[in-house]
Amino acid sequence: MKLKSTISLVLFIVFFSLTSHSQAPLIDCDCERLEETEENDAKVIELAEYIQSSFYELESRGFDEKFDIDAFKCHIAEYQEIDLNDDFTKGFMQGVSNTGSTLSKSIINTIETGAYYNLVNYKYNVEEMTYYFTFRLYSEATGVNYHDYKVCTDGETLKFSDIYIYLTAEHFSSTLRRIFLLAQPKDENSRTIDNSVFNMLEARKFATQGKFEEAYNRLSEIKGPMAKEKFTLLTKASYASSFNDELYEEALKEFSELYPNDPTLYLKQVDYNILKGDFKTARQNVDKLIYETNDDFLNLLKGNIYVLEGDYINAEKHYKYMTSNYIDLIEGYIGYMVSLNFQNRFEEVLEVVKHLIAQEYDKDALLEFIEEKEPDGSNALEGFVNSEVYKNWKRNS
Repeated sequence: MKLKSTISLVLFIVFFSLTSHSQAPLIDCDCERLEETEENDAKVIELAEYIQSSFYELESRGFDEKFDIDAFKCHIAEYQEIDLNDDFTKGFMQGVSNTGSTLSKSIINTIETGAYYNLVNYKYNVEEMTYYFTFRLYSEATGVNYHDYKVCTDGETLKFSDIYIYLTAEHFSSTLRRIFLLAQPKDENSRTIDNSVFNMLEARKFATQGKFEEAYNRLSEIKGPMAKEKFTLLTKASYASSFNDELYEEALKEFSELYPNDPTLYLKQVDYNILKGDFKTARQNVDKLIYETNDDFLNLLKGNIYVLEGDYINAEKHYKYMTSNYIDLIEGYIGYMVSLNFQNRFEEVLEVVKHLIAQEYDKDALLEFIEEKEPDGSNALEGFVNSEVYKNWKRNS
């Protein structure tokens, strides 16, 4: 479950905020938590579905309209070290003002490139006395991520004021607050940015150029408490995953040792478990995540893990569940075909192919995909492609 898209977006917003010098007015923090009632349950669902409908139309309107940017700034400024009257603070907050439109455009761009962004559920966090609703972000390239939207009200309208991002293991405001405190001048005559922030921004520059080893090395120069922060460790893991699996494994191991009770550790640990070949623990972590999110979509991940284990019977069960419950998700059908292929059940693989064509998938593109080899020369459907079942059908169809 790679982190690059999330990390890149966060660093872009950080860079924009730190380079903004215009002054912003004092912010209005009037966005209150809601009491848990059936009436408020319905209102939260309505808010979440309104935002989802907007994304389905590839529009940012719903997100931008319902994001309470002032309340978001208040979350950033929750610590007493932040003086809202300070000129540097005003400039930083002015840069943050564009966070909503930046986030919504990023999500839409991700959807347009083939990702799925779907509303999963809502919940009331009793400890925080706050409603959240959850979106799942999924693509084959980046894996699974979850966004928990924090709900508040201005007395008349429900909005959201923050987003807890699973792959950064914290609220977005917390990430920006930490960066702000590091970048904040040490005295009123200073304008020097902390070396940790400088290294982070330099790392981002290398990463955008595809120089992930240089980006990783630059982050490794960060010392002190910042080196052990969640965001730093996850960013290092993201960069390491692009050039060195051992360093990627080390970064995830360090995170798990420093934050063993992190509620989103299960999501990040799955990659680590798979790299170690510990498929049983990987499945257990997916099960824990299913319990945390109540998201049956994660059966897809369990199917993938069973394939890696060579347990094609259990893989088949999970992929079959996906084809029945997520009928528009091509990855479920592909996994189902792969699991049947390794059981030499070629007639059944062919039935899936026929079904997809009947569902108006382009036949030529589908067959090209089925026959295509990976860069290493392998093909998970090679047995089916070489079977007389497939050859006869293709010849006569």
